Amino acid sequence: MKNVTIKDIANIAGVSETTVSLSFQPNSRISKATRERVLKVAHDLRYVRNSVAQNLRGGRTKTIGFIVNDINNYIYHIMSTVAAQIGNQFGFQLLYADTQWDPSKAIEVTKTMLAKQVEGFMLSLNEKEDVSLDLIRHANIPYVVIDTIPKPFDGAYVVNDGVEIGKIAATHFAELGCKRVAFFNASKEMSLFSAFTQQIEGLESSLHSFGIPFSDEDIFYAGLTVEEGNRACTKLLERGACPYDGILCVNDYVAYGVMQTAEKHGIKIGRDLALIGIDNLEFSALDRISLSSIAIDYHKMTTLAVSKLIDSIEGPKEMTYQKTLAPKLIIRESTRTFGKGK
Repeated sequence: MKNVTIKDIANIAGVSETTVSLSFQPNSRISKATRERVLKVAHDLRYVRNSVAQNLRGGRTKTIGFIVNDINNYIYHIMSTVAAQIGNQFGFQLLYADTQWDPSKAIEVTKTMLAKQVEGFMLSLNEKEDVSLDLIRHANIPYVVIDTIPKPFDGAYVVNDGVEIGKIAATHFAELGCKRVAFFNASKEMSLFSAFTQQIEGLESSLHSFGIPFSDEDIFYAGLTVEEGNRACTKLLERGACPYDGILCVNDYVAYGVMQTAEKHGIKIGRDLALIGIDNLEFSALDRISLSSIAIDYHKMTTLAVSKLIDSIEGPKEMTYQKTLAPKLIIRESTRTFGKGK
């Protein structure tokens, strides 16, 4: 059987080939009735549109490069899903790549996407190199940085307020009456990432304002996984009795690892130890875990970033959008019952 063409659809639907092409564009001038008739014929004929060829004929690729640090991280999974949904609404496809925090790989995947002629970039910078960003700027392609940005940075971004995350946690610990607080950070290698340094900045300054001591000795290098939170907490408790009554973790996964290990050592989370995570992932609301967490709206972050990026591509206009999102504390049992029943 020969491949079905636009001409075949046009003949059966009784319209022009141009009308068929426009029927596949959601915002075209074609009437609803005509569009539905054309799409039904296309469906009946099992027609698959070659969007790549069509875009290339118009000098377009209709693609956006989405580069993250670790595609296996759940927050990037959320963002990639939302980005694909928004992109599809405007006829864009997303090309994904992760750098595994490797600067040489970041440069490599950037070059690959530039070779594929992507029309815009969403970037989660690994902050270990600036060559990839220079390549994008030199190519004069719109881009937006998401999640966090290093200082100084003057490009387009949609990010979290990392300092405010630390301040929110410190304020909650102070309200609970905590006397000594620890921060379970990412690994030592990753600890200079701006998101983590900003969280510490906000935590330290706010704790000091409440008269609660905090220094480098109260920072423990863990990682980003449950297992790494487990190991870091085990090392702490091997020293003897836990000197802390409050712990902020770099994410919910690490907090869950701390929770598991602490309870194995007879420390009751929410009664003996106030525990806070960051991200407010779905599992944090489960009854067995019930983890207090600082919520970050990754859906909103991604929606804003992709929408503004597509506006810039289609404009065309310079991508100058800058937005910092406010985090919110979600209080659950890991802090709500602190100090009760002692």
